Amino acid sequence: MSRTALALLAAAFAVLALIAGGAQLAAFIASSRPRHLVLAVFALAVGISVAIPAGAALWRARRR
Repeated sequence: MSRTALALLAAAFAVLALIAGGAQLAAFIASSRPRHLVLAVFALAVGISVAIPAGAALWRARRR
């Protein structure tokens, strides 16, 4: 599998994690249950930590 394909898959995973984090944050706001906040922070952290290297990899692949 090419590096560009892997970077695209990583970006898709990051978007999915960020959406899940946003949904958990919305659930926390609606219900005030702390477990939703914990899951939101975790999902958003995963999404951000994957999005940054995926974006950098896509940027490098585009410049070649």
